[in-house]
Amino acid sequence: MPILLMLFLAPLAAGAVLEYALCRFPKKRFWRYLPPAIAAAGAAAVTLFRYFGWSEEGGGAPLETLLFFPGLPAAGLFVGIFAGWRIWKRLWKPRVIRKKKQT
Repeated sequence: MPILLMLFLAPLAAGAVLEYALCRFPKKRFWRYLPPAIAAAGAAAVTLFRYFGWSEEGGGAPLETLLFFPGLPAAGLFVGIFAGWRIWKRLWKPRVIRKKKQT
């Protein structure tokens, strides 16, 4: 059980910190889109490598192995990226405050 938590929580924390830092510090918006693109490409590459590298016959990996690794870390990474973006947006984007109408 602890290994499953670490497979999810470590990428979640790393994704949140990376996305928050890339949203907060660089001036160009290009850097904000880099972590999700790299995470998607990396998850796809690891999934394909694990699927086709499972056996020499080319039968493919069982679905359970693809769900736990790379599926669980990739899910944690994407949740972390989204959380980092939401934290940055909450702290640094301007908010619109509307006054209630006086009746």
